[in-house]
Amino acid sequence: MQGIRLEPARGLLENFTHAELACIVRHSRLDIALPRSRSKLADSITKHLSLDDLLDEIRSLFRAPHSRSRTKAAGRLDTMTPLHGSATVQAGGGADSHPRQPQLGLVLLGRSSDCIALRIRSVPLFLENRWPVLVYDKGPVPRARLYAAFIRPRLIHPSAEAPPPRTRPFILDEGNYQLRNSRLRLELVHAGPISCQVTFLRERPPSGRPEYLFEPIV
Repeated sequence: MQGIRLEPARGLLENFTHAELACIVRHSRLDIALPRSRSKLADSITKHLSLDDLLDEIRSLFRAPHSRSRTKAAGRLDTMTPLHGSATVQAGGGADSHPRQPQLGLVLLGRSSDCIALRIRSVPLFLENRWPVLVYDKGPVPRARLYAAFIRPRLIHPSAEAPPPRTRPFILDEGNYQLRNSRLRLELVHAGPISCQVTFLRERPPSGRPEYLFEPIV
């Protein structure tokens, strides 16, 4: 599928601004220039830091202590009471209902009355379950969104309870999930089992929605 890149370190850095990347450079004491281009700066960092070193820098710089968080603990994945239910992995579709940007997508976790929507910038890396990814909490969406998407061109999922939204999402995978003790486990039809440790990093203004690091559990 066109548009897919499997570059774990580069995929992480794409989530950060130029100023934040510069912070990583200063904190890690890299002796490199700071180009004005965010893309070039990210490329330069990946040439000097291994993926493990980069994860250490991200945890150190962006992980916020629980006591400083304005987000209610009950609304955060890492402190949420145990949950389980149906899940879908979706990407935005195009005019022909094929994924237009397969790199970007949503994971929807169904609850009794709504869904938890999680934005992932690198869905292929997430589905591989071998690499860490950054995840943004988009907040709750209606329960009807869980299957309101296409599975093939012009064919909507048979369990859809509402028409697809304007983004014409395409379901890449589906199955069930369990969330317990800061661990998310999915059993998906195509990708199979996926298990992640959920680490809260910070809140992102202006929405104040949490940002997480998902690390695969071997």
